[in-house]
Amino acid sequence: MTFIVIVVVALLFTTTASNGTVSAPTFTFNENGVGQLELPNGAVITLIGTLTADPGPGGLSSALVFTTHPQEGAAFTVGDVFLTGHGGTISDVLRFNPATSSGTGLTQLILLYSNDAGGLLADVGLPAAFYSNSVTITENENAITTFIPTTGQPGFLAVAPVPITYRIISIPDSGSTLLLLGLALSGLTVARTVTTSAVIRFREATARPVARRYRRVAIRENNFVVAR
Repeated sequence: MTFIVIVVVALLFTTTASNGTVSAPTFTFNENGVGQLELPNGAVITLIGTLTADPGPGGLSSALVFTTHPQEGAAFTVGDVFLTGHGGTISDVLRFNPATSSGTGLTQLILLYSNDAGGLLADVGLPAAFYSNSVTITENENAITTFIPTTGQPGFLAVAPVPITYRIISIPDSGSTLLLLGLALSGLTVARTVTTSAVIRFREATARPVARRYRRVAIRENNFVVAR
């Protein structure tokens, strides 16, 4: 599915009836090749990605590509948007390649890479090299990461009177799960330490002379058995 960027530029001037402010379009991409473009007038254009060779730096021979056909002077700024997950590692890349001449005028590719191994179309790893023009954002844990480029950043459209919004739908890595597991294990360790300390204090409190006539005394406390 392709779309024409010049239509976006024209519809950017659509105003809302309530406050007369200019609306902006929103692109949404997910890791399985399903996306959409929401226009300011309420229209929604479906975007379907396909696996195609990426001609960009370090591009893979099979990557998830969304194809656009911009008009002259209406191409997106070239570059890479890095999404970082748990630990600051790159989990996804939203790439904007240069517009090139084609049978339909100009063609510009937008790619979505994922470094996960979830079996989705974007899960092919990351490019071997990147554009010098790049920006890094943190992946949202709710799986929907929003990016609004400013002047010169990848995906910026200079002819648009208002910024364009990009939404990348990607399942974050297991960092949050690992964190919760770590906290649970820490809590278990603390609980065991507290319980053991209570047993020791109990032993000290019951170590009276009258008890010395017993050669061995079993003390049971919170399922711990201490023999002396």
